[in-house]
Amino acid sequence: MIKLRSWSKFKVEKLSYSNALKRAFLMLKKENKFPEDAQYLMEELSGFNYTQLQLHRNEEVPSDILRKFRQGVIKLGMDVPVHYILGYAYFMNRSFTVNENVLIPRLDTEEMVQKIIDEHGPTKKNICDIGTGSGIIAITLMLNFPEDEILATDISPEALKVAELNADNYQTENLFFLESDLFKNVKPQKFDIIVSNPPYIAESEKKDMDPSVIKFEPDLALYGSDNGLEFYENIVKVVDDYLADDGILYMEFGFRQKDAINKIFCDNLPNYVVEFHKDMSGNYRYLKAKKEM
Repeated sequence: MIKLRSWSKFKVEKLSYSNALKRAFLMLKKENKFPEDAQYLMEELSGFNYTQLQLHRNEEVPSDILRKFRQGVIKLGMDVPVHYILGYAYFMNRSFTVNENVLIPRLDTEEMVQKIIDEHGPTKKNICDIGTGSGIIAITLMLNFPEDEILATDISPEALKVAELNADNYQTENLFFLESDLFKNVKPQKFDIIVSNPPYIAESEKKDMDPSVIKFEPDLALYGSDNGLEFYENIVKVVDDYLADDGILYMEFGFRQKDAINKIFCDNLPNYVVEFHKDMSGNYRYLKAKKEM
């Protein structure tokens, strides 16, 4: 872990962007951390992109930015994710508040949400986002479909506070939040779209994960029992009661889980047609399921 004294000179020295980054890179490499996170941190704090930072590399870093950068690099040395240090992360080119009560948005989720946006027009819809976390899926859909009604649920009251803050920031209407384990507290109704990015990581996979994820991202949103399949096994038992006859279910899953999830649907919802979609890396990462008409 990077010690505070390692950065003591930051308190009195005036450093250029180049020298501040070099010092951060050396310290993070020594601790076997990712120097790229320091680069990203400096870009966000300064407001410069990579090219602009190169053009300004010999200029002195303003004292307030240098102080925040110093504190941030210390936290990077402790495995704190850079997005939690900043207090926000981007999802589909929008900024969302994040903290240790919610997952940091991933590109895989963007691809699933873009699929929903591409496939559904302006016709008014009822949408349910199960396990909303920071609210990125529900809010993004609300901004693209402002006439829709969206219910976003989560079992974590702390996560819902973050989601509500993000919703307030984007002044979304017709978006409602509810504390609920799956559909437990959802009144009987039918949705045109149900979407979820559930906890799907098996406990056995912890050993392969980045320390920053293990230490700081919420276990409740990451891990599922039964090799990460618990959520899928539970949702197939009740989803038919909440999905309209021509409704569609979208769900994200782990890249090793396609065959197991396909079997879960075949065994429990044999009248559903399930399509599996690949991400940009060529891995199957989300599904689209609907009743066979």
